[in-house]
Amino acid sequence: MADTATQRERLTTQLTSGTYECMVCCESVKPVQPIWNCSQCFHAFHLGCVRRWSRTSQDGTKSGHWRCPGCQSVSTSLPSSYLCYCSKRKDPEWNRRETPHSCGEVCGKALGDGVTCTHSCTLLCHPGPCPVCTAQTQRKCPCGKSSQLVKCGSADALLCGDPCAKQLSCKLHTCQEACHIGPCDPCQLTVQQVCFCGQSTRELPCSIDHPEEEKFSCELVCKKKLSCGRHECQQTCHSGDCGACQLEVSAITTCPCGKVQLKQIYKTEGVAERKICTDPIPVCGKVCGKVMFCGPSENPHTCAVPCHGGPCPPCTLSTDLRCRCGRNEKKFPCKKLSEIGEVLCERRCNKKRQCGRHKCTQVCCIDKEHICPLVCGRTLSCGLDRCEALCHAGNCNRCYRVSFDELRCHCGTQVMYPPVPCGTRPPDCNKTCTRVRACGHPPSHNCHPDANGCPPCTTLCEKFCYGKHEKRKNIPCHLTEVSCGKACGRPMKCGKHTCPVTCHPGPCPSTCTQPCPVQRTDCDHSCGLPCHEGICPGTSCREKVKVQCQCGQRTATVSCEENELSYRKMATGLLASKMAQLQSGECVDLKDLLGKSAANKTKSLECNEECALVDRNRRLALALQIKNPNPKPGAPPYPDLLKEWAKKDPRFVQMVHDKLTELVQLAKQSIGKMKSRSHSFDSMNRDKRQFIHEYCVFFGCESMSYDDEPKRNVVATAFGELSFLPAVSILDVTRRELGQRKMPAPPRGTGLVVLTSGPQQQQQPVPQQSQQPPNAWGNIGSAAPFRTLSDVVKSTPTLKNPPESPAPVKSQDPKPPMVDYFDFTS
Repeated sequence: MADTATQRERLTTQLTSGTYECMVCCESVKPVQPIWNCSQCFHAFHLGCVRRWSRTSQDGTKSGHWRCPGCQSVSTSLPSSYLCYCSKRKDPEWNRRETPHSCGEVCGKALGDGVTCTHSCTLLCHPGPCPVCTAQTQRKCPCGKSSQLVKCGSADALLCGDPCAKQLSCKLHTCQEACHIGPCDPCQLTVQQVCFCGQSTRELPCSIDHPEEEKFSCELVCKKKLSCGRHECQQTCHSGDCGACQLEVSAITTCPCGKVQLKQIYKTEGVAERKICTDPIPVCGKVCGKVMFCGPSENPHTCAVPCHGGPCPPCTLSTDLRCRCGRNEKKFPCKKLSEIGEVLCERRCNKKRQCGRHKCTQVCCIDKEHICPLVCGRTLSCGLDRCEALCHAGNCNRCYRVSFDELRCHCGTQVMYPPVPCGTRPPDCNKTCTRVRACGHPPSHNCHPDANGCPPCTTLCEKFCYGKHEKRKNIPCHLTEVSCGKACGRPMKCGKHTCPVTCHPGPCPSTCTQPCPVQRTDCDHSCGLPCHEGICPGTSCREKVKVQCQCGQRTATVSCEENELSYRKMATGLLASKMAQLQSGECVDLKDLLGKSAANKTKSLECNEECALVDRNRRLALALQIKNPNPKPGAPPYPDLLKEWAKKDPRFVQMVHDKLTELVQLAKQSIGKMKSRSHSFDSMNRDKRQFIHEYCVFFGCESMSYDDEPKRNVVATAFGELSFLPAVSILDVTRRELGQRKMPAPPRGTGLVVLTSGPQQQQQPVPQQSQQPPNAWGNIGSAAPFRTLSDVVKSTPTLKNPPESPAPVKSQDPKPPMVDYFDFTS
């Protein structure tokens, strides 16, 4: 009672002073603002707030039930109007002398349940609960034997202490306990009943509906003697008399099959007449013919046994039974029909169920609607629960689960107030995450739910690599281990090698497969077999070596074993020739033959015609005092990559060729002044830069790439002593392969300039003539290109005995153009 008064006074004080807060919006409830108060917890709310709350917290059913924000009690009607506390007046006016939201009249609410207390509240319209009824009333004890004057609202029990004496549930006995509150306990006595046949008994709780004199059926065979006194009753335990014996003489007038009268049998067969019920019944000898329960309904089977007493024997025929769905029939022996419950065919139903997802698949189906008995089980919109309804078509209903707890972010800054539908994510928070990382670095990401986990720490720090080779800098903190990219270097179990794997975690490989480093006895190479224990096996050496001919022109790559065999063969032939010279009396030098130097063994190839041609060109170059590292006639061996570029982009290839040609000519002209000359190409992509790098090799130029992408370019450098011009350009080679020929330009006489490879270039001007015939160097003007030895070789006829010094040829008179029969470029 004190708590009730305290709550009522507190609500009155707070509502009057305007300090009471609405639990929905957490704002003060002003005396002039419409409110709604709960009849269970008596909390007051803004009418607009509680309307929004009721709409969002409805359970989704047609009933429209919603819960109070304060006590969660269920309300059936939505708040629609502003009423006073006693609900008598709508939209009450505020009066400063009265409690806010009160009508100022007597409350009049019932203080009791209307039965034990019929009084009403006498206070003026007020917030909070009504006081307890204080009226005096005459109250009887539970058994009704005594009465006493007590307060109407008092909850104290009034017990007289005498026996209750109320009638129990059996309506036969009375309660013997002391006066008590509440209903009496059921009667504990039992009654014993006997069945009709007297073979069984049972015990039942005492009840007026089951008196002791009542009998029941035990469902056993009666077995009482019939009126004849000889046979027993075969009926189930029953009430009343058992009836007369069915085998009485007066009751049986025909044979067992019923076709012949007994009187006729007595006359014709001479059988003695029956005197008592136990005498056998005479038979007529005909077929029984009684209708049996088997066979088709329109023509059932009949008993085929001669007239007999007792039940007919089982039928030996078979009966066609139709299955449950009515589509198929099957034969069954008539004697087993009693064991068959339901006939099912093996046909499975392939129709779609109502859900549209599954097939019926029921054997011998008779359903028409094909309702799916499976549980839907699909994930609901909340993402947490699954649909518990039967499998259905269409979308599942929304998850009905609602939480009435506040949903907060991890740090608690952002709050979502109830009701919160199931599966709702915590509110987004822009504050920094407050979780403590194991590494100790402060987090730099926003607050997030627990389920997601913090992202990896990206703070840069220093960490050792797997093999402790070096300490790596700027490694993200979440990377526990890092590889330095170097070889592991730890010793292997074989003791001969170190681990070649890139810096790695865990142990090194247990098996070493590296080549054996032990040196062979017959050559300078190592064993080369996979790492093994013990002495190396005697296998042939497969190491590749580079061999050449005696002049060094021919080169090839062969195995060490093949080179050894070739060298022995050549040495044997050379030794034979030396021995022949020795026998003829000549002096022989066996120094080179008996030497075992590596230089001798690598010269195991034989010279060919090309070697002789190169030697002839070398001697010719010495005679003409010209140096050229490419005395070999013909086109250089351009790779396929350069040829593809020449076919794909000839304009770009021509530009590179012209630039490199000008660079080599400029370097040759600068001999003695500058050691080298360079040219910087424009910025270009990687493929074009690769073409320039590979093409510079055929000019004897060095190339280097500078700057970063996309401004990366190539700088080519030509050296006066080392650079040269190729005999045939890549474009000319490509044209030949495609069947194209370059038309020769008309001859022009602009003077003669001879460029040598000496330290100083010498120019010998010749007076210009209208038509100067070309000499062996071609028609060269002031800006004549540099000619290589290959060009000279092409223009010079082959001589068997080349002269020691070239004789200069001077032409004073005009002559017709000389035909160059050794020009292979056109």
